[in-house]
Amino acid sequence: MSFATDAKLEVLKNKIESDCCAIAFLSAVIKCSGELGISSGKKISVAVYTEIEELYSTIKQVIEQYYGKECEMSIMEETNISKTSRYKISLPYEITTQLLKDLGIMKLDSEGLLELENGIADFVIMDDCCKRSYIMGAFVGCATSNIIIKNYDNGKSNSGYHLEFVFSFDKIAEDFVKLLENFGINAKITIRKNLPIVYIKEYQLICDTLALVGANKAVLNLQNEAAIREVRNNVNRQNNCLNANLNKTIGASVKQLNAIKIIQDNVGLESLSEGLMELALLRLANPEASLEELRSLSDQKLTKSGINHRFAKMLEMADKIERDKLRITTL
Repeated sequence: MSFATDAKLEVLKNKIESDCCAIAFLSAVIKCSGELGISSGKKISVAVYTEIEELYSTIKQVIEQYYGKECEMSIMEETNISKTSRYKISLPYEITTQLLKDLGIMKLDSEGLLELENGIADFVIMDDCCKRSYIMGAFVGCATSNIIIKNYDNGKSNSGYHLEFVFSFDKIAEDFVKLLENFGINAKITIRKNLPIVYIKEYQLICDTLALVGANKAVLNLQNEAAIREVRNNVNRQNNCLNANLNKTIGASVKQLNAIKIIQDNVGLESLSEGLMELALLRLANPEASLEELRSLSDQKLTKSGINHRFAKMLEMADKIERDKLRITTL
């Protein structure tokens, strides 16, 4: 089960306390995951499509409590790539027109005819509790996330954090961004496949959004995930640093060994001073040793910079030998 699905199930466990909040929640669910249709008898039908079976219980309770009617749920054939089941929750025909007006999904135009409300009706989100309930409904209805929790055993890693809400109209996306701003959550809008997407990428804002909709366990899981990622990133940075230092040590060692071989083959190591000769022999015996390790092996009381200086002398000597050989060859 995905992180987003777990969070949605957690949201649905929260009890809707008041009538206004129930209206706001259901309005958002239908706006985000519902479809309207018109039958041959010009009756309006409303159906909610979801992968969350538990959503049916919440919708059923609201419809029965406020309208005294029952809704139905049917399972659809698996047509999506993830092979997850999808459910169709059908609302009763007798109340659809009144329901859509009550939820601010449809409104009367200037001529008294019903038309679709593309944004969020103001009366649906009058109070802060209703605003929060609307966000809860939108989260359950159309939220998706790229976040994967505890995926380290299979070697996969997830880059960044992303939470998004997929809407059908630009107006509701714009209204939803403003709705989130009421709670200090800064979201942005992008267009994908001609649909407006409200997205949040900042880790802390995603935590704030999850807390706002009552997905507290999801917040804890995300915080734990972030902590694990931070530790792994720190380890990777340390390893990269160690590897860089190792590569630097090996690179320097190769240059030193080449210089020593040039000196040995052309003028002999005995031509070196006693201090340089000892260091040259130590390097030949310990080709992968660091300067610190060579310092500890040396009988001389040298600092790392002192060893570096002596190797620089050998490099300079080898370079001079090579230049002299080149000069003789050209003559």
